[in-house]
Amino acid sequence: MKDILTLAIAVILMGQTPALAEHATDQHGRVMKHEEGFIAKKGIRDDYTVIFHIMRSPEGMRYSKDQYHLMVVVEKNHKPVTGLQMISKVRHPDGTTEQKPMMRMGEWYMALYNLSHEQGRHWITVQFNISGKKYSAGIYYPEMDFSGSSR
Repeated sequence: MKDILTLAIAVILMGQTPALAEHATDQHGRVMKHEEGFIAKKGIRDDYTVIFHIMRSPEGMRYSKDQYHLMVVVEKNHKPVTGLQMISKVRHPDGTTEQKPMMRMGEWYMALYNLSHEQGRHWITVQFNISGKKYSAGIYYPEMDFSGSSR
């Protein structure tokens, strides 16, 4: 009970939604910490919020050092929406694109991408259906492009 109270206080103090305060566990039982990496929230129509979390693959796993976890959770009224079929797509700075289905991991959905091979911004989108309506959201990663631009 003390741990639950501590977690609730931390969530309130940090202004995070419940999904960000919890950790996802991968298929091997390893914990993925959502306090690390890039996090962006995007409000979309019908009062849904899409939370994007991008982090380097954890050390010690059999992933390449260039792989990144794209983690996404959809919320409505600060509660996760589960049971979605979600597709992700990345347009890399060189113009190439990749599209992958996302795997469910608790409240989160995940796909692996190489986001380190090109300097510049990657355009990342997700698409999903809820009650027969199609939804999509997108972000740039990183949000600001500092590669080779003259200022």
